[in-house]
Amino acid sequence: MTSYDFRRDLPIFEIYSGANGARLEIHPWFFVDGRQYLGITRILPPGTGKGPAHVHPGITQHSFLLSGRAARYRRGIRSGTLPLGDELIIPPGAPHVDPYNDSDEPIVLRTLYSPGPVWMLSFGKTLGHAIRDGNTNSQQELRLLHLLMMLGTPGSVTFAAGLPLAAQRRVLLPLAMRLARRRGYAPAPGLRAHIFEAG
Repeated sequence: MTSYDFRRDLPIFEIYSGANGARLEIHPWFFVDGRQYLGITRILPPGTGKGPAHVHPGITQHSFLLSGRAARYRRGIRSGTLPLGDELIIPPGAPHVDPYNDSDEPIVLRTLYSPGPVWMLSFGKTLGHAIRDGNTNSQQELRLLHLLMMLGTPGSVTFAAGLPLAAQRRVLLPLAMRLARRRGYAPAPGLRAHIFEAG
């Protein structure tokens, strides 16, 4: 890691707020010690933020609890607690459940991805739109079909944990994408839309 303090204020690209206090900030690409990062800071209301286990091949994830007592997470088969001020590092390809709020008060969580590809920015915007529009599940995460559609978009760096990546890329995610599009789900507009077009 670096001596840079990733807990300090970062430039903000966009901010999305939901009716129940949920909030998502996107931090545009920046470089520290020759490494490129993209960040997302979220306010997670009590009992929210838990998504399914997944992997990011080629991406290192750094998570920090900026406010609140603790966040829960899972890395591999081990569950853990991320206390205020500590850093959780998820190495590339490691199965994990992102830190989430299982407490009775809001928490503020920052997650940085290195490198941070365009797809991760599109995912952040899509989740932000869903939070703003009230189109999330009870965990303030994308609904399952919307999530699967995003995982299947070209350039995706996130896949379900425990399933062969080849089967997800060739069969499962293309089928889920077709169904999701029929139901009206799509990536957030306005950011390099051409990367999501079928070639």
